[in-house]
Order: sequence, then C-alpha cells, then structure tokens
Amino acid sequence: MSKLLLIDGNNLFHRAYHALPPLNSRDGQNGNAIFGFTNMLLKAVSEMKPDYVACAFDTAAPTFRHVAFEKYKAQRPPPPPDLYPQLPKVKKMLEAFGVRYFEKAGYEADDLLASIATKYLGAAEIIVILSGDRDVLQMVDPNVRVQMPGWNLNSVTLFGPEEVQEKYGIEPEQMVDYKSMVGDTSDNVPGIAGIGPKGAADLLQRFGNLEGIYAHLDEISQTTRNKLEAGREIALEAKKLVELDRTVDVGIEVADLEFKPQWESLRQELENLGFKSIISKLPTAQRVTSASIVSGETSISEGDDKEQLELI
Repeated sequence: MSKLLLIDGNNLFHRAYHALPPLNSRDGQNGNAIFGFTNMLLKAVSEMKPDYVACAFDTAAPTFRHVAFEKYKAQRPPPPPDLYPQLPKVKKMLEAFGVRYFEKAGYEADDLLASIATKYLGAAEIIVILSGDRDVLQMVDPNVRVQMPGWNLNSVTLFGPEEVQEKYGIEPEQMVDYKSMVGDTSDNVPGIAGIGPKGAADLLQRFGNLEGIYAHLDEISQTTRNKLEAGREIALEAKKLVELDRTVDVGIEVADLEFKPQWESLRQELENLGFKSIISKLPTAQRVTSASIVSGETSISEGDDKEQLELI
C-alpha cells in the first residue's frame, strides 16, 4: 500500500520556533526552528514509512487571497528577527535529506499540498498531510488524513473523517462552509456576526452547505435568519478565502517525489549545525531504513550539551 507524506513547511517551521526555547547552532545563531522541524519530520517518516514525500512553503509574494481581501492576515505581527534566517537552513536540510520542496508565488503552501494530494490520490493509496493548519482538514476523506502536532510538539492528533465529525459535528467537505460562517481569526477572515461553531454545525447538518442554507431561509428561525441575511456577502466572500485551490500546477509527477532518504548527507548537514543529539538518532550506514529511527531523550549541542529536549 503506497503512502504519500505531504508537509506544510511554513506551518511546522513557525510551530517549531514558538514551541522551543532559543537553541544555538554551531554558527552561534538561533536554530530552534530547524531543530524542531527536523524532529517532526523524522518522527513522521519513522512512523509512516512513506513511499513519497513532498514539502511546500509560502513565498513572500502576496497571494490571490491578499489581492481579494486587503486585510487578509493583516493582524499578524512582524516575525521575530531570528525566525526567517533559519528558513534557508531548513530547506538545505530537506535537500540534504532528499525531500523535494515546492513554493509558488500567489499561492500558500496548503494550496500546493491540496493540489498534489488531489492529483496523486490514485497513485498513493494513503496520503497524510502533516500540518497544524486547520484549513487542510477540508482535504480529509477516506484516503487522506491530517496529522496535526500540538503546540508543545509532543502530542499529535490524527484526523480522519470520523475525527473531524466528532470534533466539529460536520463532514470534512463541509469545513469550507463552516469556516465561511464562523470566520478564521488566525487569517483575519471575518464570519457571520452571531453565528458560532455550534450554530454553523447545526445549520450544515440540516442543509448541507452554504448554498443550501440560503435556499431554505424560510425554514430557519427569524433571529438566525436575520443574522444570515445580514452576513450573506461576508460568508460568500469568506468562502473564496478559506477554500484551498486544488488546481495549482506544481510541475511534477508522483515518481519525482519518491522518498529515497539520504541519511549520510542529512547527517553531514546536521553535523554542520552542531545538532549532535539528532545525529545520534539517525540510522548508521549499516541500518539505513526509516524504521530504525527511535525516539527518546535527546540533547542539542551548545558546546557542552547543556540543553535537554525530548525527541518528539
């Protein structure tokens, strides 16, 4: 049974930075995002044993969502000065490991992941998207799962159709309409005033989707109807923002994503960073399968290995 692992590079990069304390790499610069990202990747590879792997990143260019809605993500503060200097090293680490990564101006990383998943669903029988961004839950189906790391990086939640239903009271394909009504504060996407998560889920359970709700306003209580009518344009515009574009051409074939881990080149890159504790968890030349990565207690070198972290 072939497996495709898709990695939301930007999300994991930010999550690692905010979850871990500053950790000096060999060059004296903060390397906590590199360290956390690498650990999450190695854990996912060791547990899933994928046949294909791809990673996607955002670009600095405005996306089609910024063009459509000027205030999209406008509430976010500037990134910390020691965050983005780590990104080239993450990409270099991916290259050393043999993992292809993609980025395309005008689109977000999850648009690229959604497009790859949609195009290659038949080629890979199981697809796992590694991301903490709940936007990708709209991709969940019987063959697509989302593996979502917690903010402390130690806990991981796997979302399939049943888990989405249990948590939100809706089917995965209803997530776009759900977020169109409740909004998304993390992306500064407004929702319908007065319609919260429970109200949105109840309406979707009754009428299926946003269009069905507005086609049956006469069956809805006057109070809720007034809220829906006042927020109709807001919800329709929000839907354009929260729905992932599954048609982006990333210009690759699934064979291009075949995962052939380059353990020695990864080992060398981690050695350059001074991450001795991660190196100790890599397979030796005689044990070169992803299954041989083990978890446990580890440390990161700051010259004397004083910092202790758990390998997630």
